[in-house]
Amino acid sequence: MYQPLFRTESVKAFCRPSIDFGMARLLPFAAVALVMVASVAPKTAYAQEYPWCVSRESYLYCFYKTQEQCQWTASGIGGCTLNPRLLFPNKPRDSYANAASRSKGR
Repeated sequence: MYQPLFRTESVKAFCRPSIDFGMARLLPFAAVALVMVASVAPKTAYAQEYPWCVSRESYLYCFYKTQEQCQWTASGIGGCTLNPRLLFPNKPRDSYANAASRSKGR
């Protein structure tokens, strides 16, 4: 039969004073941290469009500011191309264009 190394009562009795004392010491710091976090207004995050993309397996990964960064990453796995979303900003994305063409045909 399985016998635990420590009885739960003895472990709880041993740990309780240190936990209570530690929590009491941290309570003012936690309160100050909570007030600071609540007082900071969240800033809006904007998506960043980078001008250079790695073209790999018919997908574009547009994470590069310079052509050199793109070429260094793309060496051996694909090629570099300009970001089509920056070249043609008013053109709808493929998924939207396909949905619009399907709805017009009906």
